[in-house]
Amino acid sequence: MNPLLMTGIIVVFFAAASYSIGIITQLRRKLINLMVRVFLTAGVCLDATSTGFMIAGSRRIPLTFHGVLGYSAFLLMAGDLAFSWRHFRKQSLSPLPRRFWRYSLAAYLWWMLAFLAGGVVVSRMR
Repeated sequence: MNPLLMTGIIVVFFAAASYSIGIITQLRRKLINLMVRVFLTAGVCLDATSTGFMIAGSRRIPLTFHGVLGYSAFLLMAGDLAFSWRHFRKQSLSPLPRRFWRYSLAAYLWWMLAFLAGGVVVSRMR
């Protein structure tokens, strides 16, 4: 397997772990604290990095079903990160509105769907 693609696969696992810790903590506590912001920020940065490695290491065009699913999931998670920082700056540690944590959950589930679809793509490459 291409070393760039392999690096992207490894980095995306760290992105999944970071997103999971951040979102699950946010949903359990119904608020955004420093830990949530750190893990969501790390998740977005790692996701962007892994996407770059995967595009550079792939022989296919970047607009596949998995690619579109992944790009849209990244945008949803980046939006969640932006909303998280905005909420924290305006209302610090106040409880999250229901619509906010529902969006976070939907964005996370969409991202996990893209993550699992990537696993299916990799398993079919062999």
